[in-house]
Amino acid sequence: MAAVTVMVPTFEREDLISDAINSALAQSFDDLVVLVGDNSHTDATENLVRAIGDRRIRYHRNRPGLGAQGNWLDLVARAETPLVASLHDDDVWHPDFLAHTVPPMLADPSIGMTFTDFWLIDSAGERLDELTERESARTRRNALPDGTYRYDLAQGLRLVAVWNAPQPAYAAVLRREMIMGVDFPADTDPLYDIWLSYQMVKRGAGLRYVPQRLTNYRVHPGAVTSGGIARAEDAVFRRILDENPGLGPVSDEIGAYWADLRWARGTRLMTPGLQRRSDSQAELRGAAPALHGTKRAMAWTAARLSPVWYGLQMSRSVKHKLIDTHDPRHSDRRAGTQITAVGSR
Repeated sequence: MAAVTVMVPTFEREDLISDAINSALAQSFDDLVVLVGDNSHTDATENLVRAIGDRRIRYHRNRPGLGAQGNWLDLVARAETPLVASLHDDDVWHPDFLAHTVPPMLADPSIGMTFTDFWLIDSAGERLDELTERESARTRRNALPDGTYRYDLAQGLRLVAVWNAPQPAYAAVLRREMIMGVDFPADTDPLYDIWLSYQMVKRGAGLRYVPQRLTNYRVHPGAVTSGGIARAEDAVFRRILDENPGLGPVSDEIGAYWADLRWARGTRLMTPGLQRRSDSQAELRGAAPALHGTKRAMAWTAARLSPVWYGLQMSRSVKHKLIDTHDPRHSDRRAGTQITAVGSR
């Protein structure tokens, strides 16, 4: 039996999936199986995967498709190895990703997840250096120490629900048996990764960090959080807060992070072509109580007074036009300002 299963959930991505699979097959730690779960409607992905011709590849077609979370959970259930790792069909691993993450987990069964830092890349595969640095700083991955963490519940919740440091969907290796013991509520779909990180912390699983950028996460132009993802975000954070009362400052920090996500959603809904004033105002209204200072005042007033909302929209439009004039890749950057991992459908 291999040590680790590389799980590749996919949906109509025949233009990119070969690069993803080949990056797994090129790992310096090669005691692996690649398991592809295909939600596609056409045969193109199946034909492409089978043409690669590597004996370590296993392919499964879902008829009908299982959705993002369902596909991922099905891959976990089908895996036969002690460890699993997600590789999205549009992402790419560095050759030593598994070499840095798998052996320590084989040596220490208490480690439930080993996660790394990662590069953000654009649709053409070019590194987004500035955005990568910002994201590493926002999530504290640029300052987290190397090694295995021991933590109390408040510290663990800060790591996963405030800093959002571990990314199990695209930069981590996981212990399969710990995933099998987690219940994934329907309202958290498709944010299985955030929910899993929370459940691991709640169970006190060992978390190990490798402070190197060993995977490439692709940010697609124009990718804006959909309503379905917004509902899942709300469900995850509402459940975390409801299930962990009385944690003091960290509860406020989680609430503030959730409010920032809602502020970001509300302002993104001001984008021309996506403009939905009532939905935007609902997001701003929900975010306002946990925001601070000027942002809180703007959210309160824009949520209630349409002229203020239109004024905020105009100021954001002017700002982004100026930035776009100087940075042709800004559409990628804007889409990735708040990184939320979502598996392939």
